[in-house]
Amino acid sequence: MKALLEKVHFYLAFVLGGAWFLITSGMGSVWLLVRPHNRQTLYVFGKVFCAVFAKAMGWRVEVEHRERLDGCRPCVIVANHQSFLDVVTFGSVFPRRTVSAGKREIGRIPLFGWFYRLSGNLVIDRARARSAHDALDAAARAMSDEKISVWFMPEGHRNTSGTLLPFKSGAFRLAVAAGVPILPVVAEPLTVIADPPHRRLRPGKLRVRVLDPIPTLGMTHKDIPALMENVRSTMQAAIEGLKAA
Repeated sequence: MKALLEKVHFYLAFVLGGAWFLITSGMGSVWLLVRPHNRQTLYVFGKVFCAVFAKAMGWRVEVEHRERLDGCRPCVIVANHQSFLDVVTFGSVFPRRTVSAGKREIGRIPLFGWFYRLSGNLVIDRARARSAHDALDAAARAMSDEKISVWFMPEGHRNTSGTLLPFKSGAFRLAVAAGVPILPVVAEPLTVIADPPHRRLRPGKLRVRVLDPIPTLGMTHKDIPALMENVRSTMQAAIEGLKAA
């Protein structure tokens, strides 16, 4: 009976959440036609779509050291990437004046892709090195001029193994170029609230831990490999700590 209810929960979330997603993305796109590249857009989207959806699903996202997420700006935020549900769980706690970095494919999603681009997010084409480099340069200038932060999922792919994948370098190159700190954020395994492969969702609490910021001021591109490994190992230790608690 429990498994059946969790499957019903999943399909109900898929239908109602999908409809709510399209409605809020459409409303956001209309708003951005009037106020394009508004840096508060994703914060508002997080409150309107993500937080409302999470509450409707019976999910409570509990953030440890929330003050670091709100107080460290500008910075490059790096988080683990487990599922498409990260949009909801991390989105519900998204800080003010923050944009995200995503793959070019996100910009091709009907309706939401337009919303994503108009929001001033960083769209990176990893297949074209020159394009990716130019996007990071533009982001570094915006961070300095507008005091905004950028949220990355440096693994680059969804991963439920519990062991972080090797990190892509974009987030770290941006942080070093802008001279801003890296702020690691980790969520515990999503299995406490969901089992997407078996199409099951359940109410519950998801813990998110914001770690100490890691400074990059004075670093050069030669320091990036060591910086990436330091951040990855710090995040992995925090994930293990959440699983053990």
